Amino acid sequence: MSVKKTRLDVLRLMIQNKSFNSQEKLLQELDKEGFKVAQPTLSRDLRELQVAKVYDKSGNYSYVLPSDGGFNHVSTSKKKKERITQSFGFLSAAFSGNIVVLRTLHGYANSLAAELDEHNIPEVLGSLAGDDTVLLILREGAAREAIHQHLQNIIPGYNK
Repeated sequence: MSVKKTRLDVLRLMIQNKSFNSQEKLLQELDKEGFKVAQPTLSRDLRELQVAKVYDKSGNYSYVLPSDGGFNHVSTSKKKKERITQSFGFLSAAFSGNIVVLRTLHGYANSLAAELDEHNIPEVLGSLAGDDTVLLILREGAAREAIHQHLQNIIPGYNK
C-alpha cells in the first residue's frame, strides 16, 4: 500500500472519529500518527477526500467527509441526519435565464457541486460553488424540464 493511500485512510478515520476545526490541528494529529506532511499536501489530501468545513450545532467549524453529511459531531435525530445527508443539504432551486441557483445548508455547496459535476449533465456548461450556494450555468436553449429531471434523479427530495 502506498504511503499516500495509507495517509488518506488515516486522515479519513481521524475526521470521522474526532472534531477538527483547523488544518494546523489536523497536521499535529497526522504528525502523532507518523505522517510528517506540509500544509499544501494536507490541503490537496482534503480536496481529494472532498472534505468540507461546516458549522456544527454549537456554531463552530468542523471538517467533515461527504458521506458524514456534516453530522459526525452534531447531535441530531437519526431520521433528520439521514434526510439531510441524502439530500446534500439542499434547500431550494431558482432559475434565471441560463443560470440555476441552488441553495444549501452552510458548508454543503461544494459536495453538491461535486456530485452534480460527476453526473456530467449535458445541459450544464459548468458549476460554481460557494459555502451555501451552487450556480449552474446552462447551455443556450437548455430545457428547464430536463434540468428538473436531472436534479430529481441526483438530489433526493428535490421538487421543482
